[in-house]
Amino acid sequence: MFHINDFISQIFYNTLQIKNDIMRKSIFTLCLLGLFALCTTNTSQAQIHFGFDVSGGFPLNEFQAQNPNTGVGINLNAFFPFAPQVPVYIGLDFGFQGMGTRNIQKNINVNIINTSIPINFDIATSNNLINGHAILRTKIPLPLVQPYFEGLIGFKHFYTRTSIKNITSTSNIINVEELQRNSEIAGETLQQSTALSYGFGGGFHIMFGGGQFGLNLGARYLLGGQASYYTREDIRDFDVTITTDNGTSNNELGSTVGGNNIQPRTSRTDMIMANIGIVIKL
Repeated sequence: MFHINDFISQIFYNTLQIKNDIMRKSIFTLCLLGLFALCTTNTSQAQIHFGFDVSGGFPLNEFQAQNPNTGVGINLNAFFPFAPQVPVYIGLDFGFQGMGTRNIQKNINVNIINTSIPINFDIATSNNLINGHAILRTKIPLPLVQPYFEGLIGFKHFYTRTSIKNITSTSNIINVEELQRNSEIAGETLQQSTALSYGFGGGFHIMFGGGQFGLNLGARYLLGGQASYYTREDIRDFDVTITTDNGTSNNELGSTVGGNNIQPRTSRTDMIMANIGIVIKL
C-alpha cells in the first residue's frame, strides 16, 4: 500500500545523500589541491610578490538593475607568504574604478541691475569606486602556469565628484574672473557611501623570466552590502546655483553645483571584478 509519508521521507533521504556526496567530493578535491601544492614546494619557494592590474567591474543582481554601467580602473596589491615552503599568502589589494562620467554645459540667466545676463558653465561630474580588501590566497606553484584561489573581505566606497571647469558669458556687465574665482572650481563631493565587501576569486599567474615576473589573469565574485550612489544617468541633470555672498566684504558673485533634488539610489552592491595585469616576485 502506498504511503505518502514514506515517499516524502525517501525523497528527503535521497536529497541529503546527494548533498553529502557533493560535500565529500568538494572536500576531497580541496584536499588534493592542497596536497599537490604542498608537494610541489620542495622545488618552489614561496616569495613575496606585487601586482598591478587593469580591472573591470560588472554590477550584478539589484545593483545591475539600478546601475548597468561597467566600471574601469586599476588595482595594486601585495602578497606575503606564511612560510618559505608554504604556498599560502596573505595580501592587501586596493583599487579605483570610474563608474560613469558626464561633461555637460549649463546655461542660466542671472538678473543683474535689472538686466538678464546669460552665463555658460562647463561642468564635469564623475561617479567613482574605491575598494580595498584583505586576501587569503593559496597557489599551486607550477613552473609556468600557476593557478590560485582566494577569499576576500573589505569595503567598497562610492562617491560622486563634481566641479565647474569653465565659466563664460557674452555680457560685459558680469565679471567672469570674479565669478570663476569664487566658484567651487576645485570640485566637491556630492555623495559618498561605504559598504562591506566580501567574496572569493581565482585565476592564473603565467610566469616568465625564470618565474620572477609574469601575467595575471583573474576574476572575483564580490558580494556587497547596501550603499547609496548616483548613476551616470542621474548626474546629467545637476544644476548650477549663483550665490551673491561668498564670505567676501564686497559680496562678490560665486556659483555652486547641486543635485537638483535628485536622490541617490540605494541597493546591495554585488559585483564581478575581472583583472588583467602583471605580477613581480621579490
